[in-house]
Amino acid sequence: MYQQYETLEQSQHSINMAQRKIVKNNTNLEKDMFTGAILNRDSNAYSQVVKRKQLRKQKETELQDLKSQVSELASLVKTLTEKIDK
Repeated sequence: MYQQYETLEQSQHSINMAQRKIVKNNTNLEKDMFTGAILNRDSNAYSQVVKRKQLRKQKETELQDLKSQVSELASLVKTLTEKIDK
């Protein structure tokens, strides 16, 4: 049964590949002839995009944490100054 699944998957991949053509002057791009979509075949470029996205998300999380900490510090300073003024 597992081999049948592989064969079906391989045949679908072959059909998909037959419907794609390499874009002139750029072997990393191919055009899906059925949908007209341009697809990037460069897995290294994809990996780099994923890494950049993760890094951007990490930096955004750090920025939000810093904003939260600054807000908490501002609240503490306000509380302290109110206690001092009493």
